[in-house]
Amino acid sequence: MTKQFNLLQLFSLVDGRLSTKMDDVYLMLNHICDDESLMTHHLPVAMNYIKEKNPTWFSIVKNTYDTLGCTKETDFEECVHLITANNETINIPQLKDEFDTTDFSSFMIDNSLLLKRFANV
Repeated sequence: MTKQFNLLQLFSLVDGRLSTKMDDVYLMLNHICDDESLMTHHLPVAMNYIKEKNPTWFSIVKNTYDTLGCTKETDFEECVHLITANNETINIPQLKDEFDTTDFSSFMIDNSLLLKRFANV
């Protein structure tokens, strides 16, 4: 199953700088992570899971930003301008369409920011 997201929305995931609304981040991550209902503290862990799986679309979108001249070193406002001028829509599949995601739950628990925080108290 795929959903359409535009390059400006995806910038928040691929680059890490929030380019649209936080609701977009929830929408994208919930979809990508197989229609989970992620909470705020789950988002960075889910994003690490996606980066670890390295889906095909992630590399394509990152290469698109690089081609546009939008890298980590590029000023945020300049990136937004470059992306907005070329804001195409991309069909993003769920991870389960490309990978075995049966390890998602255990990854989320093993890497839980809250569990790590309370373990160190």
